[in-house]
Amino acid sequence: MRPDDVPLLALLRQEMNFSSERQRVIANNVANANTPGFVAQDLDRAEFERTVSEVMSQRRSANGMRLRTTRDGHMSGTASADTSARTWSTQDTPDSETTINGNSVVLEEQMVKANETRMRYESALSLYQKSLGLIRTAIRTPT
Repeated sequence: MRPDDVPLLALLRQEMNFSSERQRVIANNVANANTPGFVAQDLDRAEFERTVSEVMSQRRSANGMRLRTTRDGHMSGTASADTSARTWSTQDTPDSETTINGNSVVLEEQMVKANETRMRYESALSLYQKSLGLIRTAIRTPT
């Protein structure tokens, strides 16, 4: 059994992949903060969420299996989605101001985005590691 066979782990990996790619785009923005005419870029989070939703629903209909929920508040289980190899498209997202030379990167705004992305990545990583730990504990033979 691969870790991606567990839906939660697959989703967490996708979140980490998306966050890594977003961090790369933000780093590129910061590196070009003084480049004349450079427009800040970012990844579209809505595109990421749409893609994950589509893949999850395709897998659910392909398998025809869902976990049974016993209460209205329970979430139904889904199959894993594989968007880890996907390259997310960047879009121009100028920051709040543009300099005289046409550069639209505001370092403070980029640092806020970088921090938000780092927190999302670290949260997903922590949940991933703890989930793997629980699985290891569950499959370990009693001593």
